[in-house]
Amino acid sequence: MTFRQLFDPESFTYTYLLADDATHEAVLIDPVFEQLSRDLQLLREHRLNLKWSLETHVHADHITAGAALQKETGAQTAVARECSASGYERYVADGDVILFGQQEILVLATPGHTPGSVSYLWRDRVFTGDTLLIGGCGRTDFQNGSAEALYRSITEKLFSLDEQVLVYPGHDYKGRRVSSIGEEKKFNARIAGKSRAEFLQIMQSLQLPNPKRIHEAVPANLAGGIDAAEPLATQSGSTRNSSAVAVRSVSALQLAELAQAGAVNLIDVRSPPEFAMLRIAGAVNIPFEQVDPAQMQQRFGRAAPWYIVCQTGTRSQFIAERLRVAGNNNVVHVDGGTNAWQTAGLPVVVSGRVMPMERQVRIAAGALLLIGLAAGALVHPAGYGLAGAVALGLLDSGVRNFCGMSLLLAKMPWNRGSKVARRES
Repeated sequence: MTFRQLFDPESFTYTYLLADDATHEAVLIDPVFEQLSRDLQLLREHRLNLKWSLETHVHADHITAGAALQKETGAQTAVARECSASGYERYVADGDVILFGQQEILVLATPGHTPGSVSYLWRDRVFTGDTLLIGGCGRTDFQNGSAEALYRSITEKLFSLDEQVLVYPGHDYKGRRVSSIGEEKKFNARIAGKSRAEFLQIMQSLQLPNPKRIHEAVPANLAGGIDAAEPLATQSGSTRNSSAVAVRSVSALQLAELAQAGAVNLIDVRSPPEFAMLRIAGAVNIPFEQVDPAQMQQRFGRAAPWYIVCQTGTRSQFIAERLRVAGNNNVVHVDGGTNAWQTAGLPVVVSGRVMPMERQVRIAAGALLLIGLAAGALVHPAGYGLAGAVALGLLDSGVRNFCGMSLLLAKMPWNRGSKVARRES
């Protein structure tokens, strides 16, 4: 067998190369995008065929090289189903087996650091990601982490392995490379000999800064990583082929976690009345028809992602694609929009002074239909033409998902001049 432990000094991430010498099929666990050249060179030197690129979880401190490796080598990518990620070839669960050559890797669900954290058991060693570190464990204060779930994952799942099993963690900040289950059961400062209550207290008292790259790493990793030819704006200033990368997306809950960790560029592309009626705190309103990629770049820059939101996710996806085609691949569409945000029970800023635009459109369309029919019956048959025009406009709006009447109504004085009364719900 071939085994290599590799290191990224920027994020302190360990990447692991496993290979079957008989077939030359290989696996990489937690590859780092910035180390792509190193890993490809290693594969070439050893004449290995990369079959799998595996993730222990959705990382917040670095961007996975999974998508780039898939493009370069044809390897399949995998992450846990509970990560709610997209763009991967396989979504693994507890007890699944990953095969390469004559080797097999057993998937162990070890949630806690994140809901989708897994460990990989191969022969006499276990790759624990951020679940179990040497002398410590992963944090649980973001990405829907759970200290209680982490305690169970370590004490009931990992500590049930043979004490001779070697522990290879996802990170180490002190130069340590390997431990064992027996050592961690005896000497791990956070959990060895600790009761559940003591462990929860330790985790609750941690005061750790957020990972430096959380705002770009999490959205990218939720989408399977990025292509080697399409680095994020923060990684490269080179010319990009904008047709190669699909628009990334986050859920409402994922956006809320990112916003809690720090300010985000949240751009609401709904009409001004919709925005005034209900919005996510901190959002900036740039109506759908006023979106200008050049002006937005000047206003927001490209150092951080732009999160695009609307009511249901339709307009935001359209705008995100438009911005991507214009050359900004650091754009993220918020899946489900403000509707999903409300459904998740997240706080909004609301005002009751402006009638919702959808209701205004229904009232205006109904009134024009009645006027046209009445005029046709009582004044002149040409009145029926007005009713017919309104009906055709509604049909076109449904087909194209674009309502011109809402744009006209948005310019009305009651929509443009209203003052918003704010309250947090």
